[in-house]
Parts: sequence; C-alpha cells; structure tokens
Amino acid sequence: MSKKNWKREATVTIISIVIVAGVILGGFQLLRMYLNTDAPFRIISNQPSSMEPIMYYGDIGVIKHVPGYEIGIGDVIVFNAYHWPLYGYPVPPAPVMHRVVNVTFEYGHFWYQTWGDNRLTNPTPDPGWTADWQVYGKVILTIPRVGLVAVWFYEGGYIFAIVILTIITVIYVIWELQKEEPFSDQPVKPD
Repeated sequence: MSKKNWKREATVTIISIVIVAGVILGGFQLLRMYLNTDAPFRIISNQPSSMEPIMYYGDIGVIKHVPGYEIGIGDVIVFNAYHWPLYGYPVPPAPVMHRVVNVTFEYGHFWYQTWGDNRLTNPTPDPGWTADWQVYGKVILTIPRVGLVAVWFYEGGYIFAIVILTIITVIYVIWELQKEEPFSDQPVKPD
C-alpha cells in the first residue's frame, strides 16, 4: 500500500467513525425531542426485575413525556424517587419504572401511587406518592432483551471490548505493514 493510499484509507476511516457517531448522537437527540423527555428510554438493569413478569432484565422501556392528566391507573411510569428517604427507604441509583395503582389531584398537581409488578421483590406499594414533576414519562413500548449489551457494558464489559478492539487494531496494522513494500523518496530508475 502506498503512502498516498494509506493516508486516504485513514481519512475515510476517520470520516466514517465521525458520521456513525453523529448519526447515533443525532438520533438520540431526535428521539428526545420527539418523545419530549430527557430520558427517552430506561433499561431494566436489576435482576430479578421489579416489573416481572411484564418486563425482564435487559428489556428497554421507551418513554414518552405526557401531561399529568394522561397518566392513569395501570400505566407504567418512570420517575425519580428522591422522596423515598422521607419514608425510610434509600434513593434508588436510577429512575424507577413502576405501575401506577392510584392517582389523585391535590395542590394543583397530579400525584401517583406506584407499585412494581413483581410481588416477590415488591410486596408493598412504593413509599409515598410521586408528584407529576418527578415523572419522566410513561412507558409506551417495551423492547425485550435489547438492553443486555448496554447492561453488560455498564457492568464492566467495556474493558473487555476495549482490549479486544485494541488487539484487533494492532493485528490489522501489523498485517498491513507486512504487506507494504518499502518505499523511498528516491525516484525509481527505469530498466
């Protein structure tokens, strides 16, 4: 491979990576705008899931922000549970995804009582009531098992992926350098 082709191939690779990253980030931003929420999806990352048998470990819930009056009994919502310590419970490490079992309207806001579907992990309703301003939105779609890769990355799989990609890159560069003919800046003399 000549020096000119090497530079061209490197440039094409870099541009391709930038385009793919732009599409991914741009797609996420479009999804946020379309669903009107900062958190357009939530991955079930605890096992067993508090939403079994409806949602399992690795499932993704797609979330759409809706006005408080559009959330009713039976809807699954995603919310911040910062109020749980007031009732003696720790704040969960991520937003909670549970089903609404009761709704009330007081002080100009909707309030939701929630409860996970899995009665083994959630024998009682969630502590306190969740206000409408704590809700990211309601789950409009569940995609089974797609989030397993993201959970794996979050739980340390990214280290394995980085090591494998580094090894593949080194092998590829060595392979290409061995195929390359040595070149010099001296002009080649005709025979």
